[in-house]
Amino acid sequence: MTAQTAPPLQKRAQATRQRILDATLAILAETSIDRVSTNAIAGRAEVNIASLYKYFADKYAILGELALAFGQRQSAMICTYLDEVDPTSPMDEICDGMVDCYINDTLHNPALVNLQRSLIIYPELQQAYRATSHDISRAIAPHLERWGIHMSEEQRSLTMLCLGEVSTALQDLALSRDTTYDPAVIDEMKLIFRAYYQARVTAQSN
Repeated sequence: MTAQTAPPLQKRAQATRQRILDATLAILAETSIDRVSTNAIAGRAEVNIASLYKYFADKYAILGELALAFGQRQSAMICTYLDEVDPTSPMDEICDGMVDCYINDTLHNPALVNLQRSLIIYPELQQAYRATSHDISRAIAPHLERWGIHMSEEQRSLTMLCLGEVSTALQDLALSRDTTYDPAVIDEMKLIFRAYYQARVTAQSN
């Protein structure tokens, strides 16, 4: 990830920095990530280019922060779902709900669709996004225990990392035609989540 300066403490500077982030999302709502430039961002944010570079080293530092925020928001949605769902719900239903959380945040937001798709193209953005998987691994732990799946924290983190990679690839496939998710691909993603945890249940019951 490209290095960037620490977030400013002054409110006016914080507002300028946020305008830069918001402007980047606005541009992403209109075009793909490869067409985003620091000049375009500065113009949309109505700041001079020197001010932009005061807060971010380059466009990838901006996009990296957006990817991290996106991952954190998505993880929060999944964790909230796992905390609030009826624990007696069938495992398959909970797996389907997790997948719905993965896609609901981007469902009607072209900017986040383009950001989501960029995670495969730009490894530095994927790295920021991956950092949010640990929270999900902790939130799902009580459900795993109820399903008879006993895993260490390290194993749970690896599982969520792997399922997250699969989800990112399948989301990209589901969006390959336009900015509307292909429901057939999302159904396949749900089957993969179900099959994975069912295989874990079978393995530990033998």
